[in-house]
Amino acid sequence: MLTLSMRNVLSLKPYFLFIFFLFYSPVLFSENKKFDSLIQARIQRMTVEEKVGQLFLVGFPQNQLSADLEKFIATFKPGAFLLFKRNIQSVTQIREFNQALYRASFKHTRLPPLIAIDQEGGSVSRLPIEPSPPNALALGQTQSPLLAEEMGHQMGLFLREVGFNMNLAPVLDIADPLQSSFIGVRSFGANPALVAEIGTAYSRGLLRARVIPTAKHFPGTGSLNSDPHVKVVRNLSSYSQLQERDLKPFVAYAGLSENSAMMLSHLIYPSLDRSGEPASFSRQITEGLLREKLRYQGLVVTDDLQMQGSKQLLRPEVAALRALQAGSDIVMLTWSFKDQEAAFNYVKKAVTEGRLSEAEINSKLKRILRVKAYANLYRRDPQQPSLLQGLKLTSKGYINLESDILDKNLQNSLALKSFPKSSAARAPASVGNLCVISPSGKFIESFKKTSSRKISAKTLSGTFTANGVQSWMQKQKCSLLVAAITGPKTASLLGSFKPEQRRYVIAVNLAAPSLVRDTKGYLRVIQLYFNHADSGRKIAQHLEEILKDPASSYVAL
Repeated sequence: MLTLSMRNVLSLKPYFLFIFFLFYSPVLFSENKKFDSLIQARIQRMTVEEKVGQLFLVGFPQNQLSADLEKFIATFKPGAFLLFKRNIQSVTQIREFNQALYRASFKHTRLPPLIAIDQEGGSVSRLPIEPSPPNALALGQTQSPLLAEEMGHQMGLFLREVGFNMNLAPVLDIADPLQSSFIGVRSFGANPALVAEIGTAYSRGLLRARVIPTAKHFPGTGSLNSDPHVKVVRNLSSYSQLQERDLKPFVAYAGLSENSAMMLSHLIYPSLDRSGEPASFSRQITEGLLREKLRYQGLVVTDDLQMQGSKQLLRPEVAALRALQAGSDIVMLTWSFKDQEAAFNYVKKAVTEGRLSEAEINSKLKRILRVKAYANLYRRDPQQPSLLQGLKLTSKGYINLESDILDKNLQNSLALKSFPKSSAARAPASVGNLCVISPSGKFIESFKKTSSRKISAKTLSGTFTANGVQSWMQKQKCSLLVAAITGPKTASLLGSFKPEQRRYVIAVNLAAPSLVRDTKGYLRVIQLYFNHADSGRKIAQHLEEILKDPASSYVAL
């Protein structure tokens, strides 16, 4: 991480030396009685331009600190950056880029930046982490806060390794895994109490790594199909329904830490604000509900104001001001220097005209600078070994954690209290040859290496029918089929099996739960929800438990 030599420190002017010790001291200033007064002194020295810049989280297309990007930072002094896949070429590139962003930000603002990323796991995973992190639903199915906290901590360590100090995760929306929704497997599940417990545990893990968690999307999107990225969406749940369901995880998260962030939804909630304002622009939701009723003390951040759920209602610059007036601390605009420049200038003009008071901005800045002091990237724990191995981020502890999560996931799917210690060494039951099919070559190879049975395997590609699978099994003299589902095509294939064909099938769902809604007739259905490299090995290792009591073929969690 970025460091400054003591010679450079001592060469700073007295004012900058004061700022250095404010934001670079190893002492945790949030525990210091003088912390508030130090923050206040820093705010009083800031110009209007510097103050407005700290209220923006911006994205851009560059993957290096180009001249135009540095000019933008020098001119508008944004306080936070958000990086996407488009900005990432490799782990070494992104680490160098983040260091360059840090230097440029500190050079032009004399404050450390927040550098954020969407690292939820599953399909919303920006970094090359090996093995791939599980999605939220797979983590939720473990029902283990301990595993969730450790996963959050491991993700935090990976993020710090390459220069991030803010994660736009976890998702605390409630979503039924068997119903279609735009959130889908990004949710920890359908049980509000479970989502609250797993989500706050994951966030605690991020905080242990000094990475700021960002819970989203307050006050909850529910299992809605409509996506606010592409249209204006209304959540018609009653207030009591929101209280009983969607709000519960956010209530738990609100008491976690002041060094946290909450992202607002762009959905409209008529039961919370009769004016029809989206949550991002609703003072009743941001100040009335989140700040006053939930007593939340952390940062409030908008979702991207260039999403259609916002943009169809307001121009980005107008949306930025409205969100800040409603109570947000930081507004997000993820592309277009032109739109971002217009928003900076529009908010600055509103301050000079008194439509957004400096007192309000100072209140926001107090929270922002407190969080920045907590999450500053200036130093790296010398006791922490490098997590960069070749072109991947990984560690032995992380690999073991992934294995534990997969074990717990499988255990819960089978409704077992625990796996027998001798399960891997058991002699196979009297079942004939075993056939294995999947589009995933990794699943098949790891299964074959572990199983003590005679295996015939086929990696699915192109067109394959149920009758074709049956004919192939007959030629291979197989009496049992293990079929690993990785997407709609495999799910459709298994769905076309006739009842008499399903009787000999163990279906292993490595993808979305909604792909296997009709579970009747199968010998066994195992919902793992993520395509782990070792999933084949785990299924082979515990095949005897899987074959045990096939009558209870599916357990919904």
